[in-house]
Amino acid sequence: MAVESDGILELQDNKVSRKQLAWGILLLAVAAIFGLGAGWLWAWLDQLSPSGQVVFFIVSGWPLVFCGFLISGLSAAAGLLCLVPKMITRIGRKGVRVSVRILVHLGITAASLVWLGFWLISGLNALMSDYHKVNAETGESVVVSRPGFDPADFVVYAPKSPFVYQRVDGISGHSDSRVFVSDHCTLERQDTALTLTCGTDVVTLPNQTN
Repeated sequence: MAVESDGILELQDNKVSRKQLAWGILLLAVAAIFGLGAGWLWAWLDQLSPSGQVVFFIVSGWPLVFCGFLISGLSAAAGLLCLVPKMITRIGRKGVRVSVRILVHLGITAASLVWLGFWLISGLNALMSDYHKVNAETGESVVVSRPGFDPADFVVYAPKSPFVYQRVDGISGHSDSRVFVSDHCTLERQDTALTLTCGTDVVTLPNQTN
């Protein structure tokens, strides 16, 4: 009877182990997908920036990078917790087990520091990015940004592709009211021109942004 009970318990332990293995692999896969996606988007943003282009999909590109690294880091931590402790405890020799545990902890710490650096940099860029999408009733749209530290400066971006916006040249880029309100803007078509109104500032956009 005792042997039968031990067998049942052993089967239950194996079932839990398989479940942990499946969850660990799934979480690590999610971490890899979001981490690689965030890294690719970061590289793309750096490539677009010199030509005056930005990415906007629901939010601007840098918050997307920040969220991607955040999801990647949390998924990786959860996946490693599912896999690593169980695998280390299965090592029979104590000396080897301790050595492996130390090496694994060092590797995870080094990887965590690298991830933390990328995450913090992307977070700072996300906090500094001030992009707002403005839609007209005709379906046209622009992205308005307030770059730098001068509250009167602003930049307007027109669509170049579904998620890429190109900087609009030919406008002053400086508010007459000394403070440009980028999050309270409206966009209207008047005859052949688009008019962007942000607070007391009215900007007529060149025809090439249509």
